[in-house]
Amino acid sequence: MANSVDLAETVRAKRLRIVAALSARFGDVELAEDAFAEACVRAAATRSPPQDWAAWLYAVAQRIAVDSLRHSRVVRAHAEPAASFDEEVSVSERSMIPDRRLALFFACCHPAIDIASRVALALSTICGFSAKQISRACLLSPAAVSQRLVRAKKKLAGSGIMFEIPDSRFFAERLEAVLCTIEIAYSQAHASSDPDGEQALLARQTLELVDILATLMPGNAQVNALAAALWFSEARRPARRDAMGKMIPLEDQDPQLWDRSMLARARDYYGQVDTAQDASLRTLQADIQALWCSRRRQSDPAPWNRVLARYDRMIAIRDSAFIRLNRVVAIHKLQGAAAALREFEELPCAALEGSPAYHAVGAELLSHTQSVREAIQAYDTAIGLQEGSAERAWLIAQRDALTLR
Repeated sequence: MANSVDLAETVRAKRLRIVAALSARFGDVELAEDAFAEACVRAAATRSPPQDWAAWLYAVAQRIAVDSLRHSRVVRAHAEPAASFDEEVSVSERSMIPDRRLALFFACCHPAIDIASRVALALSTICGFSAKQISRACLLSPAAVSQRLVRAKKKLAGSGIMFEIPDSRFFAERLEAVLCTIEIAYSQAHASSDPDGEQALLARQTLELVDILATLMPGNAQVNALAAALWFSEARRPARRDAMGKMIPLEDQDPQLWDRSMLARARDYYGQVDTAQDASLRTLQADIQALWCSRRRQSDPAPWNRVLARYDRMIAIRDSAFIRLNRVVAIHKLQGAAAALREFEELPCAALEGSPAYHAVGAELLSHTQSVREAIQAYDTAIGLQEGSAERAWLIAQRDALTLR
């Protein structure tokens, strides 16, 4: 049987590159995903593991896709014969698998697809998100997400959309969906502070994508701002867990543990952003991340005053439940729990009830206003929603401390 560990690691790390290459070749995302899935099933049953799992999966998936097209009698001018491919693969991954990730990304965000479905399609195809994960991120029901994905994939396959990076004249009409997808994907990755798990891998992949995008679009303020915010945030990952595997809140992290090379890259991007001239949600978010990463020592004061001012400016641009939730945290630090709780109670519960952060913030505020029983209940809800082990451990510790009062 196949080496399950090596195979699983390859599937996680190379899924996007292989699916992107297959999609670009056959012009059909659904066919590419199905062929890749079937190749993975065959790989798990293989008794003689190849030297290069990625190349093997790509070659076998191509043959499966061509066989599927032949079987359904679908003729595509750009589909090559399958005879040249063999399951005994010796060609290196680098020379065999073209990098079509950004081409697939732009195809998923084509304006021919309705705007509500572009991000959902990109999250599914580019990031491998399930309908449940997309529904939580986009505040939609899983059924609605599934319907949008079906329609979008049909549109992508039947509208003659080219799987290629478009001419720079057409970047603007697709860029917002591309950036939004990267933001949501990284938010999912950042939800866990695990340095080596699947979320850390997703974080690295989103950083790689935003770097490629920044190279493609030099000088674009929105791209540079997003790149800066993501690199600042990821630089702090080494300081986000204690020796017992429990989360360390940002304010309590030791800046000496932050990744210096990542901070340097973040500052390079941030240096190309002018928030005074181009104030937007992304440039202000980059500003907030830069403020936090300006701390040199753990004893340096947290920049709550300036952070709150940025959140106020963001709300003036677009009133968002998640921005308001973050603003509540800043108000708590500056004005106390009572003032923050009044703001918290004005938040739209329906938009935030699936967020563990929402319930954790509520629990923290309630614990400071003598509502211990309600605080414990809120912590229990947050713990049930939280998927990250370090974050869950921190929440459990906070809740357990309340039970000792």
